[in-house]
Amino acid sequence: MKAMNGNHVIPAVGRLSSSSKDIFFILFAFFIVIVFYFLPTFGGLPNHNAQIMLGILLMAVVLWSTEALPLAVTGLLIILLQPLLGVMPAGDVFSNFGNKAIFFIIGSFMLAAAIEKHGLHRRIALKMLSVFHHGPKTFLFGVMIVGGFLSFLMAEHAVAVLLLPVLVHILVSMKLTPRQSNFGIATMLALTYGTSIGSWGTLLGGNRNPLTMGFLAEKGFELTFLEWTKMTLPMVLLTLPLIWVILILFFPPEVKDMSRVKEEMANSVKDMGGLSKGELKVLGIYAVTIGMWVFLSNTIGVAVIALIGAMLMFLFRVVNWKDVEEHVQWGIILLYGGAITLGIGLQQTGAAGWIANNVMGIVGNNPYIALIVLIAVGFILTEMMSNTAAVALLLPIGWGIASQIAGLSPVATCLAIALAGGGSFMLVIATPSAAIAYSSGYFSTRHLMRVGIIANLVCMATLFFIAIVYWQWILGL
Repeated sequence: MKAMNGNHVIPAVGRLSSSSKDIFFILFAFFIVIVFYFLPTFGGLPNHNAQIMLGILLMAVVLWSTEALPLAVTGLLIILLQPLLGVMPAGDVFSNFGNKAIFFIIGSFMLAAAIEKHGLHRRIALKMLSVFHHGPKTFLFGVMIVGGFLSFLMAEHAVAVLLLPVLVHILVSMKLTPRQSNFGIATMLALTYGTSIGSWGTLLGGNRNPLTMGFLAEKGFELTFLEWTKMTLPMVLLTLPLIWVILILFFPPEVKDMSRVKEEMANSVKDMGGLSKGELKVLGIYAVTIGMWVFLSNTIGVAVIALIGAMLMFLFRVVNWKDVEEHVQWGIILLYGGAITLGIGLQQTGAAGWIANNVMGIVGNNPYIALIVLIAVGFILTEMMSNTAAVALLLPIGWGIASQIAGLSPVATCLAIALAGGGSFMLVIATPSAAIAYSSGYFSTRHLMRVGIIANLVCMATLFFIAIVYWQWILGL
């Protein structure tokens, strides 16, 4: 509670205000770095620079998990502290920032700007949803399919923003009571889970995907757009129907008559009219870009192709710079730069290897136990902090552990961490998609938690199975 005094807000006695908590966490994070900088090397760390990087890692954990500073500012801090504290020269740190994954993300944001400006994504969503009107269970599966497919092409939270008003309009027209209608609850949870699961499928679905691609590229393992999808698509295809079944079991839809849904879909599609000239241009350029990703990724790289697609959008007057400025999230770029330099710094100083050795001391040399622990930690961390930040923290640690355990592929381990980082199924704060769906008012945090616990366990088991069977086979191990 806060008391008003004139134009000032006085925090209630005995409780820290939000800003006071932020200041505490910021000071605590800096204190960690200072302690690790001035203390003699301890704990068998290979050198003092490794100790400093460990301090920077812990600082990032505190700031990224509490968001006491904007995530992008923490990314900048990571970049700044490495040369400032003598870990490595500034030129090396800044060159690490210029990773190809950064430019893939920039190109992807520009492509998404064109789709959203001309409303092509809404047309696709309505057309696809209109196919799934035959029954309530089929409709729920359709919501997951549409959300998942669109998350192949753009960020999952953007898909949630697109589909939310469409679904709310349908639920309102059916006169369903928020938080009491099983069909209403399941529809919004299907939106949350469908977009999250779909974001695993391509490099465009979530920012953590190109981050992982960039990290692997630094290790000498280049993944093309098609190779990423080939590795991750089975996870999407297996978990979508499994989570759909769980939703139906927890919230069996009470709705029987879907004629109103069919009518609403038909009217919405009719109102959009035919494809506009802008939509046709976007469709054509996107098709060319995806074609290049499929056939030319090995030759010129996914980042270059993303930028080519973005340039085509400008050349054909599909977007202007103002459109791009509104959609490119420059804060994400800075977060990524910090995450990439953090991983490289931990690896090059030996800090990642030290962490790996200590983790191995706990879990032993059993590759299966090590993998399931990393997957579980990924799912847990992403519920409490940015999924990109969670993946950034775990990638160097996972690579270090897998490199020292026979029978565990470092590449498969990093892919498992990337997908685990997208498994935000339990908490509203865990992912923007959940927060966006929650804003509809049709489900409570308790509803999300009930289904989310089971969804997490199912996805963990599925991911573990795919990693030790399918990925190991694909990678020839």
